[in-house]
Amino acid sequence: MSKREKIILIIMALTVVYGFYALFLENSTPVGGKLASSGNKLDEFNKFITNVAALAKGGLSEEDTYIIESIPVKWTKDPLLNTRKSFAFKPDEDTKEAAVEKLGISYSGYLKMGNKSLAIINGLEYETGDELPESGHTVEMIYANKVVIATRGGRKKITIPLEETQQSSR
Repeated sequence: MSKREKIILIIMALTVVYGFYALFLENSTPVGGKLASSGNKLDEFNKFITNVAALAKGGLSEEDTYIIESIPVKWTKDPLLNTRKSFAFKPDEDTKEAAVEKLGISYSGYLKMGNKSLAIINGLEYETGDELPESGHTVEMIYANKVVIATRGGRKKITIPLEETQQSSR
């Protein structure tokens, strides 16, 4: 037998001996002792309940009474909401249209050749990931009816709809 196997057997034998000791010899208290200790715990619990009942007989303080009475009442104002500042709501559509007008970008055409999608923006063809030379923004996604432009740094994304031009037939 190798040295490693001997060490493993010794550790296993020690574990079995300790398990025997912990299971049979350490817990050798009589059964009546367990009942006596549980009865002692029951007496302590009864004393605790008696003390709590004696304290409640003296009546509740004004603060406790107020707290108990105000539990079912609905709040008129949320205490966690700070409403001192004015809030002006701006719909997203207005801001997107303003951003598109500010950038001066017009999406006028869509081409799909195999796996490639091309967007015609301001008269030039762009693929996904290309940078617009005028503004430095990049083309994020190209769809048939819209193109998504990422601003510098990629923090904001602007959706530009396809401008459809109608030609009159003669």
